[in-house]
Amino acid sequence: MSRRKHRRIHQFTSSCTFVTPDDKPEIEFLLRATSTPIIEQCVVSGKQIRVTGYINFFTEYVAVVDDGTQPVNFLFHKLPFDRTIAYHRAREGMSAFLKCDITKQYMHLCNSKEVAITTHIKIFGMKLARSNRPLPLHQCKPYSVNFFEASNPNTYTASYCPNPDSGQPCEQESPIP
Repeated sequence: MSRRKHRRIHQFTSSCTFVTPDDKPEIEFLLRATSTPIIEQCVVSGKQIRVTGYINFFTEYVAVVDDGTQPVNFLFHKLPFDRTIAYHRAREGMSAFLKCDITKQYMHLCNSKEVAITTHIKIFGMKLARSNRPLPLHQCKPYSVNFFEASNPNTYTASYCPNPDSGQPCEQESPIP
């Protein structure tokens, strides 16, 4: 009989505003964004697990230029996170195998230089083991938002696919204004 042990879920929301660097052209409208959570370190101590890492944001956009062309540019941002998860089974000398997913992401173009991003992140405590037992690497799936499907680029209605390789149709999601 198969059953899950040590299953614990921790959710949090991260909001930030990224400013386009001076060496990049201004944003006319967003095309596509991919976010990938990365767990750098997981420390298990008395009844808690401390998780540190970051989220990579890779954004594709159409630039504002005077010559009438629409060049595509890319932005890359890193957003660090540091969370402590209370877990009654966690003990000193243990290691943890975690899974980190982005459940929803909202992107909004504030002006031609700023993009506001709100991300809902879920961390699962998949397995605890003694530190002398090797565990697999933490699982983190990328999350894609495609703005290109919107008929009007000013509405920024996004379709998102938590797993773009699954072949399933994407669900429609409207970002927070």
